[in-house]
Amino acid sequence: MKLSDHAAPALLAAGSFTIIAAIAWWWITYGEVVTFGYLSWTEAGGCLVQSSDVCSLAKALCLGSHPRILVAYWASAFWLGAIVLSSSLFVSDHKRTAG
Repeated sequence: MKLSDHAAPALLAAGSFTIIAAIAWWWITYGEVVTFGYLSWTEAGGCLVQSSDVCSLAKALCLGSHPRILVAYWASAFWLGAIVLSSSLFVSDHKRTAG
């Protein structure tokens, strides 16, 4: 068994974990803001995948109730997980067509 045989499952696990962690981090950061009506679910959902002035304002509203490290949600974490997860599909498909 070659190292490349382990690449697809490792990338799949890493990408899935990163996406789940990004969603949990987003929920911790923006969940209360939505609950209190400062943002709609649609506006907060946009903060999952991109940064904006609205997202920055919402994070500022959270500073009193969360530790700063949790409020510092980074939208690129979601995209990093998506890239790694997509890479696992590419490696898996490439291995199938090559072999």
